[in-house]
Amino acid sequence: MLGFLSARQAGLEDPLRLRRAESTRRVLGLELNKDRDVERIHCSGVNTLDIEPVEGRYMLSGGSDGVIVLYDLENSSRQPYYTCKAVCSVGRSHPDVHKYSVETVQWYPHDTGMFTSSSFDKTLKVWDTNTLQFHSKFYPRIN
Repeated sequence: MLGFLSARQAGLEDPLRLRRAESTRRVLGLELNKDRDVERIHCSGVNTLDIEPVEGRYMLSGGSDGVIVLYDLENSSRQPYYTCKAVCSVGRSHPDVHKYSVETVQWYPHDTGMFTSSSFDKTLKVWDTNTLQFHSKFYPRIN
């Protein structure tokens, strides 16, 4: 690492090379948590995750099955090994479910009462977290 910094400071290395090397080092250092698991709701791959920024207690997941799941990450049992439970989900039987794979879910940054999702069905939906009903739906503009 110091060699990269010295070479960068001397102008011998491209700044992107240092950035890529550091990103690679961080990715290779990632590990799964051995004492925490998540209840398995999706019947296929998970495409997106977002942890709410206010308390860090809730997590949204969106899957290639079109399902959105809300998890409670708090360890209320105080056990060293535990599974985070799904609080609710927008499943295949939900009337407002995305028709295709959910590609992004994202909390509204200042209030956990709202989140957005986007899908390969070419829609962006704004959801009310408390009722799990979508508030608004946006379609792409076609010229």
